Amino acid sequence: MSPLDVVDVAPGVAAVAVRTPTLPPATHTNAYVLGRRRLTVVDPASPWPEEQEGLLRALQAQGGEVERILLSHHHVDHVGGVEALRAALGGQVPVVAHPVTRDLVADHIRVDGLLDEGDALEVDGRAWQVLHTPGHAPGHLVLHDASAGTQVAGDMVAGVGTILLHPEEGDLGDYLASLARMQRLRPTRLLPSHGGPLDEAAAVLGFYVAHRHQRSEQARRVLERGPATPAALVPEVYGASIPREAWPVAALQLETHLRWLVAQGLARRLDEERFAAT
Repeated sequence: MSPLDVVDVAPGVAAVAVRTPTLPPATHTNAYVLGRRRLTVVDPASPWPEEQEGLLRALQAQGGEVERILLSHHHVDHVGGVEALRAALGGQVPVVAHPVTRDLVADHIRVDGLLDEGDALEVDGRAWQVLHTPGHAPGHLVLHDASAGTQVAGDMVAGVGTILLHPEEGDLGDYLASLARMQRLRPTRLLPSHGGPLDEAAAVLGFYVAHRHQRSEQARRVLERGPATPAALVPEVYGASIPREAWPVAALQLETHLRWLVAQGLARRLDEERFAAT
């Protein structure tokens, strides 16, 4: 099997896109390779052997020694190939993650080291600042390189598709705060897990914040006409912008917006399913 393509995407960073069982329209997850001699591999993501082998060959062709594997968060389209890569590299490469992520993957991945807000990660002479950015996932991490203005952004933004906030583990208030945290560092290039690099980072992050507030306001205005469930809001809020088969996912997304409206005092929960305006 030939190695997968290795693409330089920022100073000291390369990307290898591997096929994963991710949310359409995305089909791949970027495994980022930080460094040139002493490497940190972020999210060796694919659970499929042929993709795992392709990533291994790409790393071998790149040269250097893998010093650690880093998990941005716990979702299967980010961690599906972690133990396969570790085994292929001899079984001793440490895996590092946020403490919450460690707990969420404990039944199938051994996490050896922990990272949290304010930690610094030295990779091959380059300093990366660790940001804890919950909202999409409770243990989500972003890496910030102040010298180059680069952020390895995980699932905080996307180059293809959208970012799902699932009500079981996502939180819109946390997500907005995390986006603001990223904004304050004034990055110039965002490296998302799905799709290509995003330049004009300030504009991208600003759009994500504005878009979430717009969705919340759309939901609130519909509630002013009467109580509704998240599923009932989907055609009113999204209209024809999404296909009908995507409505169940959209309903999950809207529930996180409704919960945020409740927290802001702009809506109230009537029962297990229905929300109303205040």
